[in-house]
Amino acid sequence: MTKKDGLLNRWDSDKFGMKWSSVFTFIFCLFLLFSCAHEEFRSPAQESAKSRHVVFDIDWTIVTEVTRESAKIPKNKRIIEVQGKHYYINEGLEEFVNEILSHPEMKVSFYSGGKKARNEELLSKIKLKNGKSLKDIAYKILNNEDLIDVPGALPEWRFSEKHKKDLSKVSKDLSELIMFDDTAHFVFEGKELQSNHVFFIGTAFEYFDNFEEARNLSGDYIPKSYEEWLLNQKKLLILQGAFKEAYEEAVDGKMSFAEAMKQKEELLNLKDHYWNEHSRRYFKMMGGRAPVQIKLPSNDCLQGMRVIMGL
Repeated sequence: MTKKDGLLNRWDSDKFGMKWSSVFTFIFCLFLLFSCAHEEFRSPAQESAKSRHVVFDIDWTIVTEVTRESAKIPKNKRIIEVQGKHYYINEGLEEFVNEILSHPEMKVSFYSGGKKARNEELLSKIKLKNGKSLKDIAYKILNNEDLIDVPGALPEWRFSEKHKKDLSKVSKDLSELIMFDDTAHFVFEGKELQSNHVFFIGTAFEYFDNFEEARNLSGDYIPKSYEEWLLNQKKLLILQGAFKEAYEEAVDGKMSFAEAMKQKEELLNLKDHYWNEHSRRYFKMMGGRAPVQIKLPSNDCLQGMRVIMGL
């Protein structure tokens, strides 16, 4: 090989190397461009892909059984009959479900100790504005057959003590799941505390079309005042307001959806049946007007008067 041939071969080799170097550089630039674009839009894409779950108990949470015969007489469109029993569809339920489903990643399920046939018939009779029933839109419907029996449970124990709901049957990722229930300790406690994913909405009262029907009655499930009756009636509207705020906090990455909802549970403190600044705010957010209610200290009448007078 002559010196000239050697130089030509070297030039061809360098040219070949430069060519592939350019190709690799081009591919690398495309990779960087894609990475930057992906990084810019990564969070919204991941947020929309992540499923979040709202699970509703049924009895005394989304419906209230009408047990007094006098309450069945009025032709109330919100009272339905299922297997010989009458149920009042709690106010604000349809709007709340529509609010949840307005977010593509949100899924709605139902978990009740009632029998499957009863639950499905009941849910099929509750219609949303688009004509679909709660049964139609449900991600999962879990029933009595899906409860876990507590080993060693005694016959005299309450139903919720002998049987437990297992939220992992809805989703394995409980960080993005919350269940609304009127029973505080009705979930299975395994390696992960499922009670951390239950929003206790407080004990529900019996159905009364207005407070006057309950005024002269007494009992654990009877409202003691108009304010208690009204809070019980508007509870789902308040919870809808709390959901809207918690959802935004979860999407912003401030905390998980379950953590955000549990924070709202603590703020609302619905178990005491008293309006507070948070329940009034959420109710107002949903277009309602809450009453001004002051809980007076039972042992300090003078301090109570100061509160009323704003002193």
